[in-house]
Amino acid sequence: MPDKGKIMSQTYYEKQSQLIKLYKESFLRKEMDVNEAIKSLRVIGFSEIVAANKVREWVVLPDENKPETARAVKQRFIRQVSLEKYVFNIIFDKKCFNESNKKYFNEQKLLKSKYFRKELSKDDCVIQLIQSGYNKDFAEIIVEKWGGA
Repeated sequence: MPDKGKIMSQTYYEKQSQLIKLYKESFLRKEMDVNEAIKSLRVIGFSEIVAANKVREWVVLPDENKPETARAVKQRFIRQVSLEKYVFNIIFDKKCFNESNKKYFNEQKLLKSKYFRKELSKDDCVIQLIQSGYNKDFAEIIVEKWGGA
């Protein structure tokens, strides 16, 4: 029977596995409680049931807390943040940047560059964003952010 699971790249799979190991280590060190562990696994793509089962498996594991230096804690935290950033970017790209969203994103980048080069005024940018499908209030907020950037 063919596997109907998600298709993922080898790099993504390895980084996701490393992140899960870091979550497991944090859970075993009591840095995370059960709810935080389940939520963390849910955020990186596991269903509620699978995440709960994984955490249930971790609960029965023996507690092997070895003393850890402050430097090791900091390095583990930095590695976890880096892996989370990578995984979230991949998840975000898959969910949010399909072809139609890429069109809006590219139009927005083009307008932003014209705005910074003073080729278009603020009002012209808002009008063009509205014509390309944005809500008036949202278009004004986007252009306001450009002014602050």
